[in-house]
Parts: sequence; structure tokens; C-alpha cells
Amino acid sequence: MLFVSITGDRTFMKEKPDISSLLVPVTMWLALMTAATPTFADNAVKLKVLIITTGDVAQDPGYAYIKPVLDEMGVPHDVLNAETQDLAAEMLASSAQGACKAAEAGCVGNYNGIILTDSDLVPNFSPAEWEILHGYEQDFGVREAVLSGWPGTYWDPNPPYGIYLDYGLVFSSAGKLYDSKWTVPEAYSKQVFEYVNQANDLRITDFAFAATPRKEIQTLRDGTVPKVEPLLRTQNGEALVSVVRYMTPVKTTPVREVMISTITNSPQPLHSKVLAYEFINWATQGIFVGARFVHMAAHLDDLFLGDHLWDPSVKGNNLANIYRLNGTDIDNAVSKQGDLIATHPLAGGFKLDFPFNGYGAVVDPTAMTLATNLADELVSAVIANKNNFRFINHTFSHRLMDKTPVPAEAPCDYATFTDMTAVQAEISRNRTVWSLLGLPEQNENDEVLISGNHSGLKDNKCTIYPAMHPDMPNIQADDVGFDQGGANPLFLQAAASLGVKYLASDSSQQGQNIEQYITGYDDGSQDDRVMLPRWPTNVFYNATNPTLLTDEYNYLFHDRFVSAGQDPCATPGAICSPLSYTEILGVEADKALRRMLTFSKWPHYFHQSNLAKYDESGSTVLFDWLNAVFTAYERLFTLPVKNYPYYLIGRRTAESLDAKSTTVEAVWNRTTNEVTLSAGKALSGLLVTGLSGGELYGGQSIRKVNLDINGIATYPVDRALTQ
Repeated sequence: MLFVSITGDRTFMKEKPDISSLLVPVTMWLALMTAATPTFADNAVKLKVLIITTGDVAQDPGYAYIKPVLDEMGVPHDVLNAETQDLAAEMLASSAQGACKAAEAGCVGNYNGIILTDSDLVPNFSPAEWEILHGYEQDFGVREAVLSGWPGTYWDPNPPYGIYLDYGLVFSSAGKLYDSKWTVPEAYSKQVFEYVNQANDLRITDFAFAATPRKEIQTLRDGTVPKVEPLLRTQNGEALVSVVRYMTPVKTTPVREVMISTITNSPQPLHSKVLAYEFINWATQGIFVGARFVHMAAHLDDLFLGDHLWDPSVKGNNLANIYRLNGTDIDNAVSKQGDLIATHPLAGGFKLDFPFNGYGAVVDPTAMTLATNLADELVSAVIANKNNFRFINHTFSHRLMDKTPVPAEAPCDYATFTDMTAVQAEISRNRTVWSLLGLPEQNENDEVLISGNHSGLKDNKCTIYPAMHPDMPNIQADDVGFDQGGANPLFLQAAASLGVKYLASDSSQQGQNIEQYITGYDDGSQDDRVMLPRWPTNVFYNATNPTLLTDEYNYLFHDRFVSAGQDPCATPGAICSPLSYTEILGVEADKALRRMLTFSKWPHYFHQSNLAKYDESGSTVLFDWLNAVFTAYERLFTLPVKNYPYYLIGRRTAESLDAKSTTVEAVWNRTTNEVTLSAGKALSGLLVTGLSGGELYGGQSIRKVNLDINGIATYPVDRALTQ
């Protein structure tokens, strides 16, 4: 079959290959789409998104871009690979008799949103398939979002002929860099990109087609005419993101609506991260299972202990120079935290988190009384300001929790535990100090634990300190990762026995960069611990001021490569030229910003030395970083940032994992404007966007729903989009 693309001065002939086998046969689609669906009157759709791709995640950058966002938000979705699958009407709406229409009693549309990774899906998406897709969108009132592509017009040379695909745009220019500006019409001001700071330009840093709305009218063979409303334009006024409303002469409202981006969107560019949410929100009309929040939490590990500091003269740590926070630093932190909140309104009630080691707070280990330990000014200052911060159990003395070597007498450069009682003591003694100091929310925080160096989750094979192994250039080469059986069952058993539910992990380590229930290890409990990843940063633990951080940063990422005769510009992970402190903050803030825009809850972790006051104005390396991050964020977004305590991150993560582990059925009955929910197992805290009675966030109502395994719950819809 041949079909023709009319694209200004370009005409393409494309042939549809013969697909002899489908990844998901139509019979399987029918079974999946009709199973366990409650009976509804007409005009109903399931809350599920259909993504139509040009390949798998390795082949289609648009699919690789949008899939992680849907997964993080918890939005149910199916995928049709246009390269290997044909679209059939039965896939979109079906009953026991086959394909059905919205007006038929009991006919439920299988999707309330369509996302196309490419604007034309050629050569393998035929005119007939476009007709099926557009017919479903018109019949069930379902929107479509197009992530990227050429804004072309396509005419079918075969019967019934005519234009079957047209976005109402005429190509005008192309490039890799645009400083685009927002031009959202008033009619859409509360409904599209309302979370974006539209006062600022959005820099487009990957290839994009720019276009202008067509002046002459072209009628598609379905009788509609595309009317374009540009939302994001180049400085010259060309459209980069638009809403296309397909109109007919007999209706004043559109029969079909499409949001099209002619920008190349993929996982890496910052502009893609800014745009991603609206493609999903638009397609689903703001009603979907799942939700998005923006998060930032900063953990300062090792409170009450000291850190060796970087020495520029030796390009390493000076073991004689140790910094431990003092009372002035804590008082200053309270002031700088207040300044952060006052300067950055989206920071809300931001609080620092202190993972602490009680050993450093106990002046006299034999006298576990408050009066004795108040002699230490740091302890006294922490107690006096305790309600300004949050605290996390980081074990009593920061002892490593790794496996005992085999054989037991093998040389090991760190101490190991041989019985569970000693491991339990590291956790429980820190709880005792918590009570002694009267720190807030102890009961809740007993659920969560951060081990020293995130130990116990991989096996370091007795080598962790480079200075002790000068003849072993890569002492980590034999490490056994968490997913390879490297976790210490003794540590997991001790945590489980003391009621710890959530364990911190280092997202840079193998097998630890995913939220997951910890299975595959016997911890002696019927329940599984939940792994809570944390993000490391290049704000190093041994830097108390800009001079130390800048020297170490440039040495690690530039100077040492030059000294070794390597070209840093050609070395992965290196930088071409040394950076100033301000430039370093910019680079690191950009990394944090990109993480925030994934909607992940993971905290960033630092160390107590980063809170040291380094000048008369009270500056600290940590608050320099936080201010840089919030400045970059507020330039792009208007959403308030969530700053959850770690135990709450644990609870929310567990709820999310539970929801993703089962099938959630959600049907939106547009006649009654209600959503009916059911699930394959009991769920607490299922997030659904667009239901009445929820939390308003970014102008939308996000409701937490509890579902009984045998129950079906119905809730009224409230799209909100007015705040």
C-alpha cells in the first residue's frame, strides 16, 4: 500500500510492509480489554494511556523519554509499536461482539489518552490506521499528544483519497537552538503548562522544526478543518508547541483535539523535562491514575561526628585536620534556612534532615544523662534548635555493616560484626540517644535507617580504604553488588527485628538505584524492607568552604587527567577546563534540577562539614547549593516543592510500589462524570489525579484513595485547573 505526504516542497512515497506476526495479537488485546470491566452505560473510557511508538525504547527516543515519566507517576499505559503492530478498532473499544461505538450501551473505550512519539509514524502506520485512531478520538472524546516530528500534511492516493492527516501547520525553519517564549491563549491559561513559569523563555537545545499556522483552509476527508493555537513560539513567532482543534461547520466545539510538539524530545534535554508532564496531562484531560509532585530533601549525614578535610597541598585528606560542627554553625543554619524560605517561596516549609550518630553526642558514654552531655556546645545547640530540623537514625557509631570475611581471619581494613546482637545495638543505642536529646518524631523515624556508608547492602570484600591498598589501583573491582547477593543478611535481620521498614541506599551503587522491596534475602520477617535510594552529589564531604570544594572538584574532574597525560575533553566524566565555584554550583544545580523534574522523591545527601559557616555573612557550601538549585527551579516551574521527612518518603514509596504491583481498573463515566476504581489487591494511598476532594497541587485535585480487594469505589471528577 502506498500513501503520499504533502509537506510544502517535499513529497514522500512510503510502503507499508507486510506484518505477518504481531507482538500482541488482536485476540489477546480483546481478552485484556474486556476482562474485569464493570458494566457501564455509554460514553465511558478507561483511565489508561495508549502510546504509539516507532520502535522499542532503544529505537525510539520519544518512547524512551515518556515511559519513565509515566512509570514514575504511576500512570497505567499500553504500547503499540507501529513498526511491528497494526492498529485495529477492537484494540481501542470492544465488547463481546467486537469493536463498538460510544453510543452503544456497555461500550467502554480502552483509553482516555493517546500519545504519539512521532507526528507521522511512517512508513508503517497506514491511512486506514490513522482513520481508526481519529475515529476513536472523535467518538469517545479522547485527546492526543504528539511528542515530536514534522508538521506535515498527508494525502491518500488510494480510495477514498483525500487528506487524512494534517496538523494545520506549514514548516518555516529548523535548528538546534531556540530561545522560545510562551504565548498560551487565555482560554487555555489554567489548563495547559500552568505549572511552567511562563515569564521566562524556555531554551530549546535539540533539533526542532518551527512552523506557522496555515492561512488557507484545507478540509480533511473526515470533514474537519484544523485550527491551530500556538502555545510556545520562537522569538520570530513560529510555533514549536501548539494545540490543534479540529472543527466542523456544524459544531462550535472541536470534534478532536491534538497537542503537537515539533521539538525533538528525548530523555536528556532540560526542555523535554519541562514539557513532559503536559503531554500526559493534556492527553488524559487531567484525569488519570497516578500523580506528580516535585520534591527536594537534603540530608546532612554524620551529625555529631567530624570529617577529615581536603588539603590542596597534597591533593588528598589531611588526617590531622578534622572539622566538626559547632554551636555557631547550628545557629547560623537556622538563620540560613529561614533566608532560603524567604527568598524562594516555592521552598515552602523546607527543613534540613540530620542523619546523626549518637556516639558523637555522648560526652561521657557511661553517663547517659542529659545534664552530662549538654556540656558539648554542638549537642546543646542542636537541642535548643531541634524543632527547626529533622533527624534520622544513622546508627550509633557509624560502624560498617558489611559481611564478615570468609575465612573469618582474612585481613579486612574495616571492622565487621559476627553476631546480630551487636548490629542491633548500633541501631537501638542511637534510638536511646534520640530519646535522651528529646529529638522530635522518634516513633515515626524508628521506621527508617541509614547505615554508615550505606553499608550492609553490598559486599566490599574487605577493601574500602584506598590509602591502605596502594598496590591495588581499583579496590572496588571485586565488590559484590546488592543484586548479586552482596547484602549482609545479618544486617537485614537486625533491622527487621527492630521494626525498621525502610533502608537507605546509594543510587550510584549497582542494584541500589531503584525503589524496591528487598527480596531474595532471609531477614527473618514476614514483611520485606523497602529500599529508599538517595542521590550523591559532588559537594564533597571533606569541603567546608568554596576554596576546598573548587580545588578538589577541579583535581578530580580535570587536573589529575592532565597530570596523567590524558586529554580531559576526550575522557568520560572529565571536564575540559577548570571551573570556578560559581560555575561548579551551576553544573551541580542543573543535575539536581533534572532529578527534581523526574518527580522522584529521592533525597540528596551531603555531610555535616558542608554546613560550616565560612564567612561573616553566614554562607555555607550546602546553602549555596540549595539556593542555586531553587533559583534554577523557579526560573522554570511554579509548583511548590515537597520536602518530605524520610519516613514519609518511605511510606509514599511503599504505597507506590504496591499500586504498581497490581492491576488498577479505573473507568471514567462521562455521563455521570464519575470514576469507578477497583484493584487486584487492597491498596492504601493510591493517588488519582482529577478526583473531587483531593489536595490541590498545580491547580489540580490529587486524591489519595484506599481500595478494598473486593470493593469498587466511585468518586466524582473534579478537574480543577483553576488555581
